[in-house]
Amino acid sequence: MRLGPLNGLVAVILAAIAFALQGATPRVGSSGFTVRLFYTEHDTAQGIGLYLLLVAGIFLVFFAGSLRHALARTDRSGWLPDVALVGGALAALGFWISAGLTLCLIEAAGEQIVGGGALQALNVLSGDLFMPFLGGVGVMLLAAGLSTARSSGPLPHWLGWIAFVLGVLMFVPFAGFIGLGLAGLWIIAVSVWLAGLPGRRRPQAEQTR
Repeated sequence: MRLGPLNGLVAVILAAIAFALQGATPRVGSSGFTVRLFYTEHDTAQGIGLYLLLVAGIFLVFFAGSLRHALARTDRSGWLPDVALVGGALAALGFWISAGLTLCLIEAAGEQIVGGGALQALNVLSGDLFMPFLGGVGVMLLAAGLSTARSSGPLPHWLGWIAFVLGVLMFVPFAGFIGLGLAGLWIIAVSVWLAGLPGRRRPQAEQTR
C-alpha cells in the first residue's frame, strides 16, 4: 500500500493529542488523596487520552511494518529491518501499557474502598514505566539508521544518520524524552518520504522494476 507509511504520521498525531489531553499528572511523591482528586476531576480527558494512545499504538505497528518492508528492499540479506519492526512493536506495547495503567487509575480513583497507598503505587508505575516505548522507539531508530547507512535504499543517508543519532540519544540518561520528541518528527518525515508526498518520484531503481 502506497499510503501505508502514513500510519506513522497518524500515530504521532494521536500520541501527541493523547499526551496533551493527559497533561501534567500527579508527581511520583504525591499523596493518595492528590492522585484520587486528580483522576476523579479529569477522568474524561484521561479516558480520551488513553483511548487515543491505544489507537496510536495500532498505527505505530503498521508504520513499523511498512518501514521494515521499505528497508528490506535493499537490505534483503540483513536482519536490521526485522529489528526495526520489533522496535516499533515494543514501542506500541509501551503505549498500551501506559494506557492500561491510566485506566487502572481512573477506575481505582472512583472506588473509595481503594486506599491511598494503592493509588500512590499505581501513580508511580504510570509515571515511571516509560521504558518500553522509549526503548522500543530507540531500537527502531537505531536499526533503521544502521540499515540505511549500509546500503542506498528508499531513505536518504541523512535521514539514516539522524535516526542513528536519535536512537543513541534515547538511551542517554535525562535526554531520552528530548530524543522521543525529535523521533516523532523523524517518523513524520519518513512517513511522508516513503509515501511519496508531495509528488515525489520513486527511486529510479524502483521505476525500472
